[in-house]
Amino acid sequence: MAKRSQLMVMVAVSIVILFLVSGFSAMAYGSGPGKSVSASGTSGNVYKTNITSFTQDSDQNNPGGYVKYTLDLLNNSLINGNFVIAVGGIGPAEVAYDPSNGYLYVTNVPNNVSVINGANNTVIASIPVGFESEPWGVAYDPSNGYVYVTNLWSGTVSVINGANNTVIASIPVGFEPRGVAYDPSNGYVYVANSHSANVLVINGANNTVIASIPVIAGPWGESEPWGVAYDPSNGYVYVTDYGSANVLVINGANNTVIASIPVGSGPAGVAYDPSNGYVYVANSLSDSVSVINGANNTVIASIPVGSWPTEVAYDPSNGYVYVTNWDSDNVSVINGANNTVIASIPVGLAPRGVAYDPSNGYVYVANYGSATVSIISTSTQVTKMYSVTFTESGLPTGTQWSVTLNGETETSTTNTISFTEPNGAYSFSISSINGYSVSPSSGSITVNGASVNQAITFTAVTPSVYTITFTESGLPTGTQWSVTLNGVTNSSTANSITFTGVLAGNYAWNASSIIAVGSGTRYAAQTSSGTVSVPTATSVSLYYVEQYSVTVGSTAGGSASPSGTSWYNAGSTVNITAIPASGYKFAGWETNSSITFTNSSSSTTNAMVNSAGTIVASFKAVPSSTQPSYTVPSSTQPSYTMEYAAAAAVVVIVILVAVLLMRRRGR
Repeated sequence: MAKRSQLMVMVAVSIVILFLVSGFSAMAYGSGPGKSVSASGTSGNVYKTNITSFTQDSDQNNPGGYVKYTLDLLNNSLINGNFVIAVGGIGPAEVAYDPSNGYLYVTNVPNNVSVINGANNTVIASIPVGFESEPWGVAYDPSNGYVYVTNLWSGTVSVINGANNTVIASIPVGFEPRGVAYDPSNGYVYVANSHSANVLVINGANNTVIASIPVIAGPWGESEPWGVAYDPSNGYVYVTDYGSANVLVINGANNTVIASIPVGSGPAGVAYDPSNGYVYVANSLSDSVSVINGANNTVIASIPVGSWPTEVAYDPSNGYVYVTNWDSDNVSVINGANNTVIASIPVGLAPRGVAYDPSNGYVYVANYGSATVSIISTSTQVTKMYSVTFTESGLPTGTQWSVTLNGETETSTTNTISFTEPNGAYSFSISSINGYSVSPSSGSITVNGASVNQAITFTAVTPSVYTITFTESGLPTGTQWSVTLNGVTNSSTANSITFTGVLAGNYAWNASSIIAVGSGTRYAAQTSSGTVSVPTATSVSLYYVEQYSVTVGSTAGGSASPSGTSWYNAGSTVNITAIPASGYKFAGWETNSSITFTNSSSSTTNAMVNSAGTIVASFKAVPSSTQPSYTVPSSTQPSYTMEYAAAAAVVVIVILVAVLLMRRRGR
């Protein structure tokens, strides 16, 4: 089907060229509604007898504004008022404003982009974007200062540098790309490819396609993504699906479709109105504008407009939404305060693109059938304001209360709160106050040419109270412990502590964190503080673990690691290491309690903490390995060996003589 469509387009273009060469008058058709435009040149010929060249002045009573100038793009001439002509040559399609240079960029079918200086409303440049590329959508990316142009026939996006108005890149995308918009939340550019049934995501940092988001087909299998807009109130990207009559909601955080909103037939243009947070969708085939509430992505209104509405833009200077109507050659002006059409402004033939220029306050409309741009001066409106007063009864004097109306909150200690609002419908809500019910707590009011008073009644109620129970486990029976809740402390020797009469709310609590039960023994709470939300939670469980005091030391000749006194959970293991000093060796681990060791002879081991006590690393001195030395007398020293031998011999002789004498006497 895609190839057949392309072939038909090529044939149609060839026929037009042949007619032009032959001198015949041809009819050029825009991509979209079936509006024919006469290619009669630039002489200012009137398209039909009931449309004539005329001038609208500011004196005309039109609350939405009037066409102050008509810019003829072919001749670059500025004409006062609304000058309606039917010409060929180019077809202005879309328009976007670039705040970095104050210029407006108008895409012209078949192949260029006109650059308009809003200061004097003249064309200062014409940028070619490819032969017969049919440029269509256009958007500005403030993160890099570039302008992105979708080219319908070439299936590309041209990137224009606004600093010098030159094309710096051409990015291949899908088939027949149309709408394009920038998402400041992630810095990406979103392109709707109408005949590829997808939305491509371009990273402006390097101008590459980083994602392709498929568009789910409608009930008959058709899908034609068309317009794109970003909603800063929720961070979502809204894409109109012309074929399925839906609006797709894309979450830019993960580039996925999170919702599909049914709207009118043939949804095309889409824009966001920050004054009310709504998204406006032009339904070409329903002659209506759907209003989507971005807070819940539902359609809250359908506004009848002109024939074949195509594009939408928001004017912050007056808070109005401007809708171009292709077939009725005018612009519908919608007041977002009440979503009604307040004006219809005649413009050129087949108006499509529309954009607001904040530098001069004008709204620019691209007239596809006239090769012109209508420049609308939006008249400043004097909005009459009315008071909206809320009066309360039932509260004690001096009690503070508050009201939120249309997103604005006011607080008072008197019995009245007032707002000032123009005509319109507004939602309100009343803040809750402990001990009181309020009626009505929320609702809506309508301001219609007069001040509004709303009565609010507070009624005292008996508040619900709750019992909060703290339950402990792990403590020996009869051990006293305590809990402090919201500044009140309760103690007990049982395993639970209760607090009664507690109102709903969030309360901080803390319990006894350390409980000593004897020398070297204590109990520690694993969690001793926190917050309890009442009545969501009415019970808190605490767990205490037994701990022992253990002192690690050593004898002389070394040290132990860790050393000193610490608390350890009962049954836990402690890795200990003995470090001998020089001249000593480790002798073993010792304890005065029931602490056990994995290996008491190993210098590094684990100790099982079964009780309080001490752990001592024992060390002993290492014996010296040096042998005693003996000195051999030198030959030069005197020797006494012979003298000793002689003396010994004399002693022996004396003894023998004595023995002989004793024997003789005995005889």
